[in-house]
Amino acid sequence: MSGSQHWMQYYGESDGELTISGIKVSQLTKRFGTPLYVYDLSVVEKKFRTVKEALDGFDIFYSIKANPNLHVIKRLVRLGAGLEIASAGELFLAKKTGVSPANIIFAGPGKTDTELREAVISGIYAINVESLAELRRLESIGDELQKDVGVALRINTRGTAESAPEKMVGGSSKFGFDEEKVVAELRSIALNRCKVLGIHVYTGSGVLNAQELLEAFKRTLQLACNLSRELRFPLRFIDFGGGFGVPYSEDEEPLDLAAYAAGVKSALKEASERYDLSNTRLAFELGRYLVAESGIYLTKITDIKESRGTTYAITDGGMNHQVRPVFMKTEHPVAIATALGSKGRRANIAGPLCTPIDVLASGIEIGSAGVGDIVAVFNSGAYGYSMSMLHFLSHPLPAEVVINNGTPVLARRRGGVEDALIHQVNY
Repeated sequence: MSGSQHWMQYYGESDGELTISGIKVSQLTKRFGTPLYVYDLSVVEKKFRTVKEALDGFDIFYSIKANPNLHVIKRLVRLGAGLEIASAGELFLAKKTGVSPANIIFAGPGKTDTELREAVISGIYAINVESLAELRRLESIGDELQKDVGVALRINTRGTAESAPEKMVGGSSKFGFDEEKVVAELRSIALNRCKVLGIHVYTGSGVLNAQELLEAFKRTLQLACNLSRELRFPLRFIDFGGGFGVPYSEDEEPLDLAAYAAGVKSALKEASERYDLSNTRLAFELGRYLVAESGIYLTKITDIKESRGTTYAITDGGMNHQVRPVFMKTEHPVAIATALGSKGRRANIAGPLCTPIDVLASGIEIGSAGVGDIVAVFNSGAYGYSMSMLHFLSHPLPAEVVINNGTPVLARRRGGVEDALIHQVNY
């Protein structure tokens, strides 16, 4: 199944128009306006259940950074997901969901003392420590608060996933302890409050190659067992990261989750014959894989023009709401949602911003589509709203809608021109 066919499996068509949970996009845009993010919670649930079934015995932590909308986070928590946070703001959101602190982990470089202190006070399960200096600060905070702190050592391994669009390990990195130095560094510090539970490795992001992911899993598993022995800590936690990709362009194939899960099961069985993993919490942290395909960004065509042989469909939303296709060079699937199957005339889908790089997609077949038609940008449930330059050129913030059991619900209200004054003072 190609990338284009893959994303359409979650959606329908009625009278040549895209439907989300049976609802025509024109109904959604008429009610909620454009630009608009729409997240189908049934897709989120389907993805989570598929992962849990395939990776039985593993805890799944949802990476809030992918999509911090509370409706999305709460649905995953109700399904049994833990939460992976990367800031004090995300810790605040996690608490709003009612998730147990025992199901929160904190990752990311550059954690401030304020963030670390709040995490310790909150009693979360583990802080994934990125450096010796961070570990020293955390030890001091534990002393100050008279509280023990569960930590996992984030490791910058020698090996990486070669096909990963974003490689997180394998070379020089701001992430984690270098694999070849971690033992010496940990032996140089006396830990009283910080209790090493295990390790964390995040190989890369957006990986579709099951074999590469499996090799990374095996490296992490072996490394965790080796470090537990060398540093003499009981192995209670292994965070294998995530990086599971979803297809964007039509020539990409979906990750073979079944093949990966079978390889993981075999690797664990083999390791269990040499190491006692019976009391070890095994976890993945997934963001994009759980939510990307649940989301569609809808924007309306406001003008169509020709310029020296190229047609431009100008829309009311652009890279201010969808920065990833521009800066990450990610080819999101794009279609004319109100005229699916449009053939013939091709156009570049360009937003309203005063910069030539504000082009969401190039060479899209728009057929006879015109002003008022709706463009859909698929795979927008991850790193869309949360990653974009929402205040650029002072356009109003877009609305977010979730489809819950077939019913559209406003999840974040649309902004207005007054957004330009947010947090400005003394004017």
